[in-house]
Amino acid sequence: MSTESKKTNYHPMKFVDQLEKNKHTILLYNNQKYAYWIISRYFLNGLKNGESCIFFTSDEPEIIEERLSAEGIDVILFKQKNSLRIYSIERADDDKHDTLSTLMHIKEDATKGMKPPYRFAGRTIIETETKEGMKLGLILEKVGHEHFNDFNCSQMCYYDISKIEPSMRQEWLRELLKNHHHVIYASEPTKAVAFETALLEDEDL
Repeated sequence: MSTESKKTNYHPMKFVDQLEKNKHTILLYNNQKYAYWIISRYFLNGLKNGESCIFFTSDEPEIIEERLSAEGIDVILFKQKNSLRIYSIERADDDKHDTLSTLMHIKEDATKGMKPPYRFAGRTIIETETKEGMKLGLILEKVGHEHFNDFNCSQMCYYDISKIEPSMRQEWLRELLKNHHHVIYASEPTKAVAFETALLEDEDL
């Protein structure tokens, strides 16, 4: 089976195609290949609909551009159209504690000169491998989720499960799920799932 056929039959892809606008989604993964299948499809859908797509990262922008290009996004074209941007997050952002205004500032800076509606991928918190980093990350996720309608955007936050602080990993994951509308687990096809987190409420997350 070709790679394109595998992508077509990959269950989370269909879920991404049906995502409503202005939803807060968490992408959990243990294989970067599958994560970029999802992120690229999420961006492609937005670009086709005339949305502006912004990727938040602490990596070199060229690395992200190469990964998106490898998944079929014409990075040069969409950058020229000012509808695709790679936005660098600095580690200094991890130390800011005026949470809501910080998130609003980042959004305004990241979208400067671009046209709404906006579609984001990434995280505004970088350090996930320590307890302090995850505590701050959860504060940002919680405040961002509580005020999500104020941001007027769609957002996909992605987390490499292997890089989440291990001693409390299950607790971190439970809290992350509570603060998103949807979850996508990008793994090998037999394990990959995607659903609304509201379905977990009866399980007392």
